[in-house]
Amino acid sequence: MVKVRIEDLPEDVEKFTEQLEKDGYEFLQKSENYPNRNSVYVRKYVEIRLKEQSNLDT
Repeated sequence: MVKVRIEDLPEDVEKFTEQLEKDGYEFLQKSENYPNRNSVYVRKYVEIRLKEQSNLDT
Protein backbone atom coordinates (compact mmCIF):
# COMPACT_ATOMS: atom_id res chain seq x y z
CA MET A 1 0.00 0.00 0.00
CA VAL A 2 1.24 3.47 -0.91
CA LYS A 3 -0.07 6.82 0.31
CA VAL A 4 -0.02 9.53 -2.35
CA ARG A 5 -0.80 13.24 -2.33
CA ILE A 6 -1.95 14.48 -5.75
CA GLU A 7 -1.77 18.23 -6.28
CA ASP A 8 -2.71 20.24 -9.39
CA LEU A 9 -5.67 21.95 -11.03
CA PRO A 10 -8.97 20.20 -10.13
CA GLU A 11 -9.53 18.71 -13.59
CA ASP A 12 -5.94 17.43 -13.75
CA VAL A 13 -6.24 15.80 -10.33
CA GLU A 14 -9.32 13.94 -11.54
CA LYS A 15 -7.64 12.90 -14.81
CA PHE A 16 -4.60 11.61 -12.93
CA THR A 17 -6.77 9.70 -10.45
CA GLU A 18 -8.66 8.08 -13.34
CA GLN A 19 -5.37 7.19 -15.04
CA LEU A 20 -4.12 5.44 -11.90
CA GLU A 21 -7.22 3.23 -11.98
CA LYS A 22 -6.69 2.47 -15.68
CA ASP A 23 -3.07 1.58 -14.95
CA GLY A 24 -4.13 -1.18 -12.57
CA TYR A 25 -4.12 0.48 -9.16
CA GLU A 26 -6.78 -0.31 -6.60
CA PHE A 27 -7.93 2.55 -4.38
CA LEU A 28 -8.14 1.62 -0.73
CA GLN A 29 -9.04 5.16 0.24
CA LYS A 30 -9.67 8.37 -1.70
CA SER A 31 -10.29 11.81 -0.18
CA GLU A 32 -12.27 14.68 -1.58
CA ASN A 33 -10.41 17.55 -3.23
CA TYR A 34 -9.11 20.09 -0.72
CA PRO A 35 -8.44 23.64 -1.94
CA ASN A 36 -4.97 25.05 -1.41
CA ARG A 37 -4.79 28.44 0.25
CA ASN A 38 -4.50 31.44 -2.07
CA SER A 39 -4.26 29.16 -5.10
CA VAL A 40 -6.30 27.64 -7.91
CA TYR A 41 -4.75 24.25 -7.11
CA VAL A 42 -6.30 21.46 -5.06
CA ARG A 43 -4.94 18.35 -3.38
CA LYS A 44 -6.32 14.85 -2.95
CA TYR A 45 -4.98 12.08 -0.72
CA VAL A 46 -5.21 8.47 -1.87
CA GLU A 47 -4.05 5.07 -0.66
CA ILE A 48 -3.39 2.69 -3.54
CA ARG A 49 -1.97 -0.72 -4.32
CA LEU A 50 -1.55 -2.78 -7.45
CA LYS A 51 -4.58 -4.98 -8.10
CA GLU A 52 -2.29 -8.02 -8.32
CA GLN A 53 -1.14 -7.32 -4.74
CA SER A 54 -4.69 -7.54 -3.35
CA ASN A 55 -4.67 -11.32 -3.89
CA LEU A 56 -1.32 -11.68 -2.14
CA ASP A 57 -2.38 -9.74 0.97
CA THR A 58 -5.26 -12.06 1.89
